[in-house]
Amino acid sequence: MEVTMRRRSHGRLPILGLAIASVCTRYAGAAAPTIETSKTPLQTLEEVEIRGTRLWKLRADVIKAEDRLVATYNELNKDDDLDIECLDFTPTGTHVSYRYCRSVLQRRAQEDDSWRLMGYLRGMDAQEGAGGGVATAAPSAQTRDRLLERQDDYLKNLRKLLQDSPELRSLATEHDDARRRYNTALEMRKQRQ
Repeated sequence: MEVTMRRRSHGRLPILGLAIASVCTRYAGAAAPTIETSKTPLQTLEEVEIRGTRLWKLRADVIKAEDRLVATYNELNKDDDLDIECLDFTPTGTHVSYRYCRSVLQRRAQEDDSWRLMGYLRGMDAQEGAGGGVATAAPSAQTRDRLLERQDDYLKNLRKLLQDSPELRSLATEHDDARRRYNTALEMRKQRQ
């Protein structure tokens, strides 16, 4: 937020006051006062101008910086499983959207879990209709273990790309700065409320 002070000359102020006074007194039945504007000194008033950026604009700057960072990372990254994709998600019953980023490996793991759950539910429906027992869903512990195994690979890959690419480091710094500006403005807004 930028605050600037400057002086502004208001030479029209006596003329505007005279016009308003003459209209008011005309309707009240009194004579309009006469003021000589040539002898009236100009009034100098302090003016404060505050310039700020709206929260939605700061959030948009964070998203743009994040998109540039992710695009550059994906371009430099050789392992397709470790590519990053960012999505906007709006839960049912609300207009508030959330943005989250995940690796392609995480997306595939979530898809696998969803297919297993659907298969489990279909099997349960078929078995209940036939009078059979309850089916069991395939455990997602295998998926979680696979993600944990690749977490170290992701961190090593990220460190290497950041060391090798000045462009990626610059974009990471730009994203961090944009996020910091947004968080600071958000905190200031919370304090005012």
